[in-house]
Amino acid sequence: GIGDDRHPTRFAVLHQPPGGTLLGHVVFAHAFAEEMNKSRRMVAMQARALSRLGYAVLLVDLVGCGDSPGEFGDATWDRWIQDVVQGCGWLRAHDHGKTVPMTIWGMRAGALLAAEAARRLGSVQHLLLWQPALSGRNVLRQFLRMRVAAELTSGGERVTTDQLRAELGSGRTVHVAGYEISPGLASGLDAARLGDVPPAPQVTWLE
Repeated sequence: GIGDDRHPTRFAVLHQPPGGTLLGHVVFAHAFAEEMNKSRRMVAMQARALSRLGYAVLLVDLVGCGDSPGEFGDATWDRWIQDVVQGCGWLRAHDHGKTVPMTIWGMRAGALLAAEAARRLGSVQHLLLWQPALSGRNVLRQFLRMRVAAELTSGGERVTTDQLRAELGSGRTVHVAGYEISPGLASGLDAARLGDVPPAPQVTWLE
């Protein structure tokens, strides 16, 4: 299964290829926060297209996201990586004995998750990266700026990204645009770098 002791299940959608044909497995690592919501329709369309070509495609809502249990504030970066790793394991456990290539498909910040999951697994044949974020630090910075802008436009207490980072560094959660960012999520995202994509027989990088 996909989950942990605190949240033992995850919501996922599996798109199966027609006619029993199976050319490979694909596990999707979705984008961060509102980017996930805004891209859902396009991702679903692509997953259906891949399934028609003969691929089993698993779309997993990471813990605290979408329809999976938990709150966004429960998430940590490492737990999200584990969700992707476990998604790969779940697909392989349900392939009815067929040995087929594994693809991890990552979008935006999900590309950072996909690359790290591939490193941990060491047996991923294909990385499919859609508009990948190169640096988790930049993703976090841009996200925190939404809080800064909101305070400025609402006349609230002025805050800087450095102050928000300091709060996270001291172990406090930070609220941004309706999302609660935990220190465990922020620190992992902040340290994530795409850098050298891990070795794989095939890497598809789409901008």
